[in-house]
Amino acid sequence: MAPADLDDFLTATARLCGALGEIHGKLRVTDAISLAGYDGPSFHRTRLVARAMRELGWDRGRLYFNGVLLYAYARGSFLEREVILDVERGDDGQLVVLARSLDKQAKP
Repeated sequence: MAPADLDDFLTATARLCGALGEIHGKLRVTDAISLAGYDGPSFHRTRLVARAMRELGWDRGRLYFNGVLLYAYARGSFLEREVILDVERGDDGQLVVLARSLDKQAKP
């Protein structure tokens, strides 16, 4: 890994670790890219975030979000992986991770 790539990887890993901590659930790939500090996906960013998420113990796959199959990351037991993690902007403009419990999810 080139020094610039290593710096990007370490920065993305630190941001993701700070935002996600030890939370379990499923997170859209696009939300993970935002939490890593990037405005939008690109090939380089997607690979960098994928490597950082693997380092933090997340698995990547295609998962259902309200009946729609999307690329996502998941961590935890089978039941914990059903909790949807949404990323929204808080009142202060910072990104916030919200866990949507199983009983509050829309039924397809």
